[in-house]
Amino acid sequence: MKKIKIILPISVVAIIGAFVWWWWVGTSCPPPPPPIENLFTKKIQSDIDSLENVPKNVFCKGFYNHIQSEIKEFHRDSSLGVTYKGSKEIKSAVNNEQWKDILSKNLYSTYVSKFIDQAMYVFNGSEWKDADLNFIRSEVQVLKHSTYLESTSPVANSLNSIINILAKYDEINGFVSGCNNFKFSDYSIASRYPDVSEKVKKSRAYLANNLDNSYVNKCTRLKNSLQQIPKVLFYKHFGYLMEKINENAGQYASYPFQINFVDSITKPLKEQVDALDNTVYGISDPEFDNAKEQIMDLLKSYNRQSYIYFKDKINKIKDE
Repeated sequence: MKKIKIILPISVVAIIGAFVWWWWVGTSCPPPPPPIENLFTKKIQSDIDSLENVPKNVFCKGFYNHIQSEIKEFHRDSSLGVTYKGSKEIKSAVNNEQWKDILSKNLYSTYVSKFIDQAMYVFNGSEWKDADLNFIRSEVQVLKHSTYLESTSPVANSLNSIINILAKYDEINGFVSGCNNFKFSDYSIASRYPDVSEKVKKSRAYLANNLDNSYVNKCTRLKNSLQQIPKVLFYKHFGYLMEKINENAGQYASYPFQINFVDSITKPLKEQVDALDNTVYGISDPEFDNAKEQIMDLLKSYNRQSYIYFKDKINKIKDE
C-alpha cells in the first residue's frame, strides 16, 4: 500500500509534464522560413568574385563587359530590386537602383585592380607587344575617367603611373621611329647632309639614363632599337653619298674639259666623302673604314670613266 502511494504522485507529475509539453508545442509560433535570396544580385556578385581570380597574364576585358551587360539587363528588368514577403515577390525601384550602383562599384573596383596588376605584369616583362600596349593605352583612359574613381586614391595613383610609363615609352619609341624614317634627298652638289650628331647623342643619353624609367628600361626591343640608332644614321649618310655620286659623277659629258668636271663635280663630292666623321657616329672603326672605302671606290670608278671619256675626246680632236 505504501508503494502504491509513492508511485501515484510520480505518475501524476509525469502526466502533468506531458500535458504541459503538448500545450507548448501546440501554441508556440513555428520558426520563420529561411530568407529567399535575390538570385540575380547573387549571380552577379559571384561573377565579380570570379573576375578577381583571373590570372595576371591574361587581360579580362571580355569577362568584365559580360558582367556589365548582366547588370544592365537585370536592372532593366527590375530584377536587382526583388524582395520577398513570404512567398510573394516584390520589385522595388529604389532597391533596383541601389543594387545597380553597389554592383557597378564592386565590379569597377575589382576590375581596375585586376587591370593594374595585368598592366604591370606586361611592364615587368622584357617583351612589350604592341597589341598589349595599345590595349593598356586605351583602357587606362577609360578607367581613369570613371565616375567610380576617387582622384586621390591609391588606384588613381597607380593609373597615373601607368600613364607615365606609356608616355615615356611613346616618347622614346617616337624618337626611334623618327630616326629610322629620317631621310634627306637633296642630291645637288651644293647641298650638304644634315648634322645628325644631336640625334646620336640623344640615343646614347637615353641608354645612359636607363631610358628615364625603370619599367621602360625593361623593354628589350626599345633598348636594342636605341643601341642601333648611331649605325642606322650612319648608313643613311652612307646611302646618301652613294646616291649623290651616282646622280652627279656620271655627268662628265656635260663639261667641255675634264678640269671643269673635276672642279665642279669630283672635288666637291670628294670633300663630302672626306667629311664623313666617325666621331659623330661612333661605330666600329673597321666597319666605318670599309663603308667609306666603298664610297671612295665608287667615286674613283666614275673618275676613271671621265678620264677615258676626255682622253678619247682629245684623241678624236687630234685625229681631226
